[in-house]
Amino acid sequence: MVVGKNGKLPMVKIILNFIIIFFILSSLSFAKNPDARLQSEFGPDLVKAPFFLRFSFSKEYSKDWSESYYFERKAFLTKYEADLAEEKRVEKIEAKAEADREKQRISEKKAELRRIKNRLKQRLAEEKAEQKEYEDRQKSMNNLVRNQQAQLQQMEQSISH
Repeated sequence: MVVGKNGKLPMVKIILNFIIIFFILSSLSFAKNPDARLQSEFGPDLVKAPFFLRFSFSKEYSKDWSESYYFERKAFLTKYEADLAEEKRVEKIEAKAEADREKQRISEKKAELRRIKNRLKQRLAEEKAEQKEYEDRQKSMNNLVRNQQAQLQQMEQSISH
């Protein structure tokens, strides 16, 4: 390598240093701001709150929203979100309980329909059995009557011969 006025070595060092510094800076993990979502929603000073929040704040703290400090607003909004999440959780539990009750009611109704259907099937089977028994008795009676008629005819034929 040539070192001197026209040498390429200093330029390579500068480029390598730049690349190393770039990688170091880009790989640093930055701390996450927990207030970022609140600040993105309500502005950096939490001043853009809707009326119902400001009203609730003034009711709870007996102080106007514009006269309050950032930490008071932040505490109120955090508590409000926690209460909202708890309310949703309770509603979800209640909805699940209601769905379970509905499933139970439907399963009871299905069981009742199944019992009725089984009773009807049993009744139909009994009626079929009775009908079959009746038909068998009719056949036996018809056969008995035919046999008796045949015997009578034989007797008449034997008498007439």
